[in-house]
Formats: sequence, structure tokens, C-alpha cells
Amino acid sequence: MNFVEFQKKRRVEIMPSGRKLAKMAQQKCEFASSQIKVDFNGCLKRLLDIEFKFYGQKEKECSEKIIREAERLKLLKKTSSLASSFKYNYQDIRDFFKSISQSRMSRAGGSFENHVKYLFGSLKYPFDSQTILNGKVDYIIPSEKAFRKNRTACVVISIKRTLRERWRQVVGELASINAGKIYMMTADKKISSSKVNEMKKHNVNLVIWDELKREKFKEYYNVTGFSQFIKIDLPSSKKMWEQLL
Repeated sequence: MNFVEFQKKRRVEIMPSGRKLAKMAQQKCEFASSQIKVDFNGCLKRLLDIEFKFYGQKEKECSEKIIREAERLKLLKKTSSLASSFKYNYQDIRDFFKSISQSRMSRAGGSFENHVKYLFGSLKYPFDSQTILNGKVDYIIPSEKAFRKNRTACVVISIKRTLRERWRQVVGELASINAGKIYMMTADKKISSSKVNEMKKHNVNLVIWDELKREKFKEYYNVTGFSQFIKIDLPSSKKMWEQLL
């Protein structure tokens, strides 16, 4: 086994899963439902920040352990100085940090989804998740069964950490569902007005960070901040779907 294969295998064995790291952050915060209702945006940001700190700490510990084990197994050349170690192990070290970066990026989307689901669950809204309609949707409020009775009374939510890949396809799939309210939630901060306008044509509402809504999309009525979505949008739709329960 070479170093690249070894470090990938050991990282999977040593690093806590995304779900476990999310749980650690959630246990540290333990928000009251009343706090989530008032400041969903702030609660979500705090959970992501805390998890990122936990991840950084565990990533450092994991990397140090892998390097030590690799030197002991002679998968990396052990030298007397950092400069010479870098010289003799350059390609392996380069691939090592590239792999770390890729792993971090792949975990980021799951982290956002984990915390949104946790906060949703804390609010006691009924929902079904990961349902296949015309493509997969992340949440149907109040349930898929209710959606089959009267789709125009239900709320459909899709979660995309960024809007850089497949977002047009997702918007098309969401529009074809013909639900009463359709939302796409994202943590992306680099959103163009052209994307927002295209979503508007498909009757898809975008849910973003509160401050981004205020700073860039104040006049766009199909764009809402996380806190407004929880305080106003969802409660206003409840009268429509609660009759289906």
C-alpha cells in the first residue's frame, strides 16, 4: 500500500462522520424552540461555525496521527527537518493536502443539510424527507400522503448548499411538481440576480441568509431570509396544509 491509499483509508477510520460532528455541535448549542423561531438564521450559523471548529480540531489530530503512522511504516521518508521532509515527500504531501481539501468540501453540503433538518425537527413541523416526486425533494410539509391528496396545499423544500451545479435542473424538477409553495434553501453567498429571476419564472422561492437578503435582494419578493421563512412564510401556509392531517 502506498501513502495515498494509506492516508485515505486511515482518514475514513479515524475521522468522525459528518453526522457525529453535527451531533456534537447540536449538543453544545441545545437551542430552545422559541429561540429557533425567532432567530433561525443565527442558530443555523452558530451550528455551522461550531461544527467547523470541531472539524478543524479533529482534522488536525487525524492528519498528525496519519503522518506519524506513515513514517513508522516507512510510507513517508522521515528526515531531520521540515524542509528536507518536504523535499523528499513533496508529491505525497501535495496529494495528502489535496485529499484533505476534497474531503472537507464533500462534508460541507451534508453539514448544512444536517443542521437544517435538526432545526426543523426542533420546531415540530410535520414533514417527510428525501421523497421522490419528479426528482428527489428534501422536505414535503406536512407529508407525502398529504401531497397526494392536495399538492397545492403543501410546501416543498429543496436544499442546495451552493447553486453552482445542477441548479437549473433542480429548479425545473421543482416547478413541475406544482406544489402550493416551493422553496430552495441555500447557504450560497454568491447568487446572481439572473438566477433569482429564472427561479421566479418557475414560481420557485429562494431562501438565503438574512443579511444577504437585506444587502442584495431586498426588492425581490421571491427571495426570503431564513428567519422570515420560519417566522412568516411557514406559519402562513399552515392553514392550507393542516386540514390534510
